[in-house]
Amino acid sequence: MHIPDGLIGMGYPLLVSLLLVILILAIIIYKSKDTLSEKNIPMIALLTVVAVLVQLVELPLPVAACVHISLITFITLYNFRTSIIVYTLVTIIQALFIHEGGVSTIGLNLLNLAILGPVFSLALYKAFAKINKYLAIGISAFGTIVLLGVVVSIEYAIAGVYPIGFGLITIVPIEALVGVLEAVVTLVLMKALKDIKPELVPVLADN
Repeated sequence: MHIPDGLIGMGYPLLVSLLLVILILAIIIYKSKDTLSEKNIPMIALLTVVAVLVQLVELPLPVAACVHISLITFITLYNFRTSIIVYTLVTIIQALFIHEGGVSTIGLNLLNLAILGPVFSLALYKAFAKINKYLAIGISAFGTIVLLGVVVSIEYAIAGVYPIGFGLITIVPIEALVGVLEAVVTLVLMKALKDIKPELVPVLADN
């Protein structure tokens, strides 16, 4: 979920957060020079376009945010570093051209979607992969959306937009419902691709 313009009025802290996130992303992308090879750039472009198009289909949410299928787990489990680059591009495109997520809050949205989202996805998958890969994928997809809802609730509370309790009882349960849909879509997509294009789902490769 994205944080829109106009809700968080912390100019200086938002600027600092943007600069810090840009610095972190710059370091990550610099360390991922192999990911930006001529061979991988077309895939990054394709995944970016797919993520943007999928997220154009928004689900109604009765609070100050928008939610949709994100495919964060799908792209993260394809390649962690690629997912960070993809969601950096996606978040910037959405803020500048689609008016989804604010320009003033782009630092927070980059933090949530381009850094925390992939980190949550990969950590949750690894935590459950030894039990069952499909279970791990479902938990990763669901849990990532729920955890991002918790993060946004905390960010709103810090900014004085909503009390933390309001976010946890309003935003998080709705994100949990979206997380169920995210898990189903991710599992169906990854299972289908395993049969027709297994290189896109390396985590399901036969050992």
